Amino acid sequence: MPRHAKLLVLSLFVAATAIVTGAASSSDRARPHERKEIAGLSVLFGAEPEPALTEELQFLRWRINSLADQEPYQALEDAEVIITHDGEEFGPFQVRGARRDPGLYQTQHIFREAGEYESVLSFRKGDEDEVHTVAFTFNIRDRATLEIPGR
Repeated sequence: MPRHAKLLVLSLFVAATAIVTGAASSSDRARPHERKEIAGLSVLFGAEPEPALTEELQFLRWRINSLADQEPYQALEDAEVIITHDGEEFGPFQVRGARRDPGLYQTQHIFREAGEYESVLSFRKGDEDEVHTVAFTFNIRDRATLEIPGR
């Protein structure tokens, strides 16, 4: 078998193994993007960039669409998030709309500790008085686990 064919077979094997391993271990982690419905809205949550790492600038992002017409929802008022880790609360942090991306709301953070976190987003819809809350869990991985040791 020619050398380039062997490399192709090896590459395909490594890729397939990574996919199978990732699928098997994904049940142990919170999903990177999770969707919930509340108050007539669809809320998709995720941390970016992925994987979410300690000591790196992370965005927590909520993409919000109207369930009625699937259009981006742009009338959130008093939006803020409280983040909980190991029973300790941080915040509230003001949630802002992303420029040039209707329906996308975000906060910025640098997480110091790895582990599971919970974000509780609270907001009002337009001029309504009722405050709605929606919670999502997410994981922050230790950046050091991805580093290649130096010599």
